[in-house]
Amino acid sequence: MSYSGKLSAHYLALAKAPISKERFAGADVRFSNEYEALESELGKAQSMHESGQVDWLKIREGSEVLLRSQSKDLRVAAWLVWALYQRESFQGLLAGLSLLHHLCKNHWPDIHPIKNRTRAASINWLVPRLEQALGDDIAIKEQLPLFRHLTEQLEGLDTVCTAHLGDDAPLLLPLCRRLNTMIQRATDNLPQAGAIGTVVAQVKQVASQLLMPGAPIENEKEAHKALRAQQENAGSLCSWWLKQKATDVRALRLNRTLTWLTIDVMPERNAEQITQLRGVPADKLKTYQDSLHQGDYANLLVEIEASLAKAPFWLDGQRLAWECLQGLNAELAMGEVEVHFALFIQRLPGVIELRWHDGTPFADPATRAWIASQVMPHLQKPGTAPEIDTTHNDAPWELTLEEAQSILSTDGLKPAVQLLKQGMQNARGARECFLWRFAMARLCFSARKYELAKVQLEVLDQTLQHAGLNTWEPTLELQVLHLLHSCCELLPQNHVIRECKEETYRRLCHLDLERVIE
Repeated sequence: MSYSGKLSAHYLALAKAPISKERFAGADVRFSNEYEALESELGKAQSMHESGQVDWLKIREGSEVLLRSQSKDLRVAAWLVWALYQRESFQGLLAGLSLLHHLCKNHWPDIHPIKNRTRAASINWLVPRLEQALGDDIAIKEQLPLFRHLTEQLEGLDTVCTAHLGDDAPLLLPLCRRLNTMIQRATDNLPQAGAIGTVVAQVKQVASQLLMPGAPIENEKEAHKALRAQQENAGSLCSWWLKQKATDVRALRLNRTLTWLTIDVMPERNAEQITQLRGVPADKLKTYQDSLHQGDYANLLVEIEASLAKAPFWLDGQRLAWECLQGLNAELAMGEVEVHFALFIQRLPGVIELRWHDGTPFADPATRAWIASQVMPHLQKPGTAPEIDTTHNDAPWELTLEEAQSILSTDGLKPAVQLLKQGMQNARGARECFLWRFAMARLCFSARKYELAKVQLEVLDQTLQHAGLNTWEPTLELQVLHLLHSCCELLPQNHVIRECKEETYRRLCHLDLERVIE
């Protein structure tokens, strides 16, 4: 029996086991010390005074003890379902839902709590968490049996709840439909994957090999052999991480680190930059493009990452991976791909000029444009924004900008921009609104999103000129122009950028010659 099967069997047995011969469901434990201890632990997630880290092992073990020895309680069962997901990923979620479904289907008259409204609330607590866990960033193609069983359990639970609760039943049907859609989409191109238990066993083997030191390495041959073993083992681990969550930066980071670790020189090539290396087959590329256009981002990313591990010079693949992450709105993961690729290009500066054995370029036009706009800015020295004269440092836009910049590195640009947009809603008048927008442009500059900053600054500059405000706000006009000129200097150069830079420079010479000379 697979690991997933054993886990489900264990918790199904727990659901079937009576508390006592006299009372299958036992007593209501709502006010017991054990129940309150679990409630307190779960409350850490919302507490301002706790670290926010719930001990899910404690929830799992405590819930299991209560369900086995004191009460068949739907509230405790829902907590156990989520704790199993936190500890065992989707195998745990399946096991937990099997338990919950069995209790509702076979023991509805007996289980606790007694009131239907409280029972509905117990399962409703789980619904938004299930929606979060079963998002579009899951690669289910090689886990289809497991996800089919998950869907069966959810559909069964929905049927039971609808029968007993009517209009008050939890909204599980939209979740079932989403899963069915994902399964249908993944079924179009089934792999030859084995059972889920095989994957789990591989991951356990990888983890033990990565964590347990082997024999001492005494020569270069042994070192090379050890590295190859790490690369092969890491492939299974990366695949596992991506299947659980396609935006997991650990997988992206580890895959690129090990793939490019030993590449310090360019492959042999002739005067036309043609190498002896073979690119990814055309039929596979077409399949990838079709999946990308269909929006099957999570499953496609798993396949692309596996191909990238075997083809370190497949530069178009880096862009495809990035586009998958873009489709999943994974900004931090996109940045991870950009930074690692930038460092690889820095190590091998001419790599994007190389070609495969048939003359096809390593980087097609779309990839070159992506490298110029998204990757190369990471190799430029951090753009130092021109000094901004903030007369009122305690102005709300300045304080919010400072807060937004502090979360930029951890949460990405999108949450930081949202923070400024929320603040801008309280702007009083057009001038304050302008200063909030200027703060957004400065934030984009700090994030090295120079193209975004440039677009915003051009609009701000036009606003100043068309309204004639530059006469009344000369300092503000200078600040906008200096930052716009810095953006043009840091962006990849083309005719439009050069024209903008020259025009901005001419205006700066007219308005602030002393600073231009400096």
